[in-house]
Amino acid sequence: MQNVNFFKKHGGRWFSQRTTHYLKAGESKAGKSDLEVTYVEANADDVVQLCAAVNCSAEHSLGGLRINQKSTILGGQIREQSTLVIAIAADEHSGQLLRQVDDQTPSQPSQYHLENDILTVTTETNGLRSEERWWFITDKLRMRTNVLSDDTGQVMASFCSEIRMGDVKA
Repeated sequence: MQNVNFFKKHGGRWFSQRTTHYLKAGESKAGKSDLEVTYVEANADDVVQLCAAVNCSAEHSLGGLRINQKSTILGGQIREQSTLVIAIAADEHSGQLLRQVDDQTPSQPSQYHLENDILTVTTETNGLRSEERWWFITDKLRMRTNVLSDDTGQVMASFCSEIRMGDVKA
């Protein structure tokens, strides 16, 4: 699957269930999210603006995803945010992901690699390394895992299963 097709496939409304395990503390937390994911074309103004903000040429942009998220961690904490994720291709299977949450300063660019229809996203910042994987079981079921580690080893691991609930309503 080409990079751009993989990102376009994420569009829609999703229900996400997440379990996060904090390895050193030995505790786990569960949560759920409602996600609205919209594909954003490569020439869209917000794609061009985010690329400019991180001194990156939008010329190699594959477009991106606008993710509106409402999450609840069991116990009652609710969080809402909007994230713009843009893919900048280095070649047919890899490149950088740029992210901006709400209107905050863009975060450290991540590296991505797409192989066998599994997207692996690696981010290294402030002594932490995050490795996230995204893949589809079917068009209506996708999975995500994330392992966060520091110099002493694994710190956190999470697993999400996500069910497509339909299209984003305009």
